[in-house]
Amino acid sequence: MSLIEWDNAFSVGNQQIDEQHKKFFHIINILHDAMRNGQEEEVLLTVLKELQKYVQYHFKTEESLMKLYSYPNISSHKAEHEDAIQKVNKFIIEYERHEDKLSIDVLNFLSNWLQNHILKTDREYIPYLNRKI
Repeated sequence: MSLIEWDNAFSVGNQQIDEQHKKFFHIINILHDAMRNGQEEEVLLTVLKELQKYVQYHFKTEESLMKLYSYPNISSHKAEHEDAIQKVNKFIIEYERHEDKLSIDVLNFLSNWLQNHILKTDREYIPYLNRKI
């Protein structure tokens, strides 16, 4: 059973961005499933490393589109991206320190951040980009 499932309510109207967002859902659900099966220790570092790489890739995609089409709020959007990158990096450091309950913290952060970021912040720039494309 997935923690969070993609549905059209999360669509930002851009196929490339939607597909990338679906990958985040997949990453979250891998961790959730492992936690439900008592295997979070076995997958947590793999999930964090995958997330670390994927946020860079996804954020670069979004920011490139914003820059290409001169999105006026690019600075604040990039700041949110940077905060997320720093949070993921912090989780990796905490993992290396063997912090307790890290899986729950990671899962909560990811599901909350992803939903809020897609449904609020991303929804702000997509109409602007769609008018330009």
